[in-house]
Amino acid sequence: MIENQAYVFLWTILIGSIMGIIFDFFRALRRKGNTRDIWVYIQDIIFWIIVTIIVICSTFLINDGELRGYMVLGYILGGVFYLLLFSKWIRKIFNLVFDFFDKIFAFIFKIIDKLTRKLKTLCKKNKKLEN
Repeated sequence: MIENQAYVFLWTILIGSIMGIIFDFFRALRRKGNTRDIWVYIQDIIFWIIVTIIVICSTFLINDGELRGYMVLGYILGGVFYLLLFSKWIRKIFNLVFDFFDKIFAFIFKIIDKLTRKLKTLCKKNKKLEN
């Protein structure tokens, strides 16, 4: 019985760390651009829905649906350990990924903008030729 509880406790620590990664994902999202209050509220709601689903599913998967106090402690400890030990590096990785995608989207939009401008000038020239 104690072996099973230790196993479950270790799993909840790992899952708490995963929830910390999700938390950092949303923190990195907020870092990008000016986040309005409404978007912060929506992100918070999405975060808590995700965390709730993770807790419910993990409770059923690792402990047959019984949520125990030591499991809650494991989730909390996993999140705290993650935030203290790994959060700094994971946030940097998220920021690099977001910056990379920002550059890709900026490049794509720049190309689209140039194409639409050329199309507009071609259309104007066509109209002049038709008249």
